[in-house]
Amino acid sequence: MKHNLRILREITLSPTCRLQNKPLLKTVTNFFHSHRTRTFSKIYSLNRFNFLTYGGNISRSNVSSFYFIVKQFHQSYNNYAKPDLYKLLGVSRNASQNEIKKAYYQLAKKYHPDTNKNDPTAAKKFQEVSSAYEILGDEKKRKEYDEWGTQAEFQNRREASANEFRFHSNIDPEELFRKIFGDLNFNRRMSDFEYADSHFGYGASEHVQVQLDFHEAAKGCQKHTVVNVVDTCTVCKGTCCVPGTKMVRCDHCNATGMETVSAGPIIMKTTCRMCHGTGMFNRYPCVECAGKGSTVQRKAVMVNVPPGIEDGQTVRVRVGNQEILVTFRVTESKYFRRDGSDIHSDAIISISQAILGGETKVQGLLADLILKIPPGTPSHKVFRFPGKGIKRPTGFGHGDHYVHTKIDIPQNLGKVQYDLIKAYAEMEKNTPGSIRGISSSKTKETEFSGKEEEKEKKGILEKN
Repeated sequence: MKHNLRILREITLSPTCRLQNKPLLKTVTNFFHSHRTRTFSKIYSLNRFNFLTYGGNISRSNVSSFYFIVKQFHQSYNNYAKPDLYKLLGVSRNASQNEIKKAYYQLAKKYHPDTNKNDPTAAKKFQEVSSAYEILGDEKKRKEYDEWGTQAEFQNRREASANEFRFHSNIDPEELFRKIFGDLNFNRRMSDFEYADSHFGYGASEHVQVQLDFHEAAKGCQKHTVVNVVDTCTVCKGTCCVPGTKMVRCDHCNATGMETVSAGPIIMKTTCRMCHGTGMFNRYPCVECAGKGSTVQRKAVMVNVPPGIEDGQTVRVRVGNQEILVTFRVTESKYFRRDGSDIHSDAIISISQAILGGETKVQGLLADLILKIPPGTPSHKVFRFPGKGIKRPTGFGHGDHYVHTKIDIPQNLGKVQYDLIKAYAEMEKNTPGSIRGISSSKTKETEFSGKEEEKEKKGILEKN
């Protein structure tokens, strides 16, 4: 097989000088006869007549025709036997090195022997993606691979004896993975899965939402919520074994924690699939935690809400041996309006209070406030209470409370009240426009109730 493929490659590269040799032509004919059932059987059957009529007398047109047949066979055979390394990693041919590295990491994590301890094919797939990355992750090798088009041509270029698909790797895939992603603490990530899900299929909580009202968020509080946490198994108490049993010595790896895995021509050492590298085997695993020692349990926990939290903010909260992200959702208040650490509210006052002045009580965030109203207070006047707002996130002091006055206009007046207001209206001298029921001669009809102030006109000798 090696000899025949080498002949076909030589014919492909130099057909005009090789086909003049009759023994060589006979060898090629026998090769096609003996391999008709493979990928190139279709090529042979379609061109059988022309091929058999060549004999030892080969014309220029026959040489060109035969060259096309052999070339088509050669490419079809290589494409059949050799996978595309880009497809193997699931990236496009114009992918960047970061994209290739990211794709390799995802596949290596997926097929890593530590995460597929019960899958005997995982080690081979892990070896394949590692070998693919060894080529595509190196700019020089990738350029050479892109130039020759397929893994077959690339290997034929680099290794003339490679007639079947093999991953020729110069580095242990485990060492390659650790070399690239060692700083990501891969082993710790894998240990995160060393627990059993709950009977209802719940996984460990990573992100929960807590609902708060305005006062809880502004002043801080403690909220109860239910989360899924990883905790020690309640049945085996963390021993991983059925109560009354214990771990035994692993016979699969002879208590070394490592086993030898063969992936084609590659032989590598990896973590034992039976004892997971511990050297001890759990013959009677706990049913509750599936021999993991930990389970996902729903627990009611208390979350400390810091004062001044805003809607949508997320904080890290430690629950047991793990950390979860808690996002707070704050409902709006119908009375208070928030602006950072400051709060705003409205105070309704009467006409008499606005004209004569007085005092009124308004609700504050922490305590009630006394608002002193000076005489002649207009509507929407703002009064400031320093330090009566929300605690600042920096921890230094509090914001301010701003009170906006609104004058309440009475809708239903008694006869005495109406007569008094009418009498006051008759005495008014600066009313723009007119008042219903009051003689127009008493009012300034020509004035606007509001208009833009005109700029003072300057003389022609004055500078602008």
